[in-house]
Amino acid sequence: MAILVRRSNLLLPLRDAAAVAGAWRHNADAITLMLDGAAIAPDSIKAAIAAAAKGGAEVFVRVDKASLQTDLEAAVWPGVCGIMLPLVESAAEVAQADALATALEKQRGMATATLQFILMLESARGVWDIRSIIKASSRVTQVALDERALAGDLGFTPLPELDPFDYARGRLAVEATAAKVAAIGMAYPLSVQPRELSEAELHELATKARNLGMKGVICPYASWVAPVNAAFTPTPALVEWNRRVREAFAAGVAAGTAAVPLDGKMIDVPVDEWAIVVLAMAEACAARDAQKRAAVSAK
Repeated sequence: MAILVRRSNLLLPLRDAAAVAGAWRHNADAITLMLDGAAIAPDSIKAAIAAAAKGGAEVFVRVDKASLQTDLEAAVWPGVCGIMLPLVESAAEVAQADALATALEKQRGMATATLQFILMLESARGVWDIRSIIKASSRVTQVALDERALAGDLGFTPLPELDPFDYARGRLAVEATAAKVAAIGMAYPLSVQPRELSEAELHELATKARNLGMKGVICPYASWVAPVNAAFTPTPALVEWNRRVREAFAAGVAAGTAAVPLDGKMIDVPVDEWAIVVLAMAEACAARDAQKRAAVSAK
């Protein structure tokens, strides 16, 4: 099964033509264009999708729940990778979006079931019903919490020193992983109070998010993209270590033992299995980065 590499997803208002035109320069794995109720001509939306894709990014369009059908009709065109669905609270809502997407794919000459969904859970009900929501459509590839909206639904103002979403974020990671869907999100407090920070601070928090089970981050600022990409990409040192783990373990197995020492540590089956995961992710990230470089070179 191919590894989904969507470390960074840069969020931009579709109506900001200058930002959309230059979005490809930021090296994001994906770019999501927000309709935000704007009445934009189909030709302009198609042009925005093409412009955002120049650097090899997957392009998504964020629609509004209240105008789902109208927004999908505006957003679904050849070249778009998928749809970001906000305020999802039930499996029925995802199924409805799936049916609409299927009809539009057929109508617009697109291959069936190519559109992917990124789901945003923004309420207590959405978190409570997360399992059925994630499983409602095979189009679902990523799911995230909008923690600011969730705090509003729960009726409180988060304090920077106390993370109120340990449970919700942990459940998101477990349920999504079990369903073979990628959980995405930034670590607290940026998850609920997003702002621009230094690259080092962003890298630290993105690394924390990765270690909490997240597979990528929705980036409200272009400055987040580079540190997020770095945090979710295995470092050369980590790759080299895990290559040595695989070599040492293979030599041990050949010698008839299931545990071998390496640099003062014991390497056994679980360590070797994790090394396989790390190396596969490194290869997938390298391939994704090569795709983006090729897209820029072809401009």
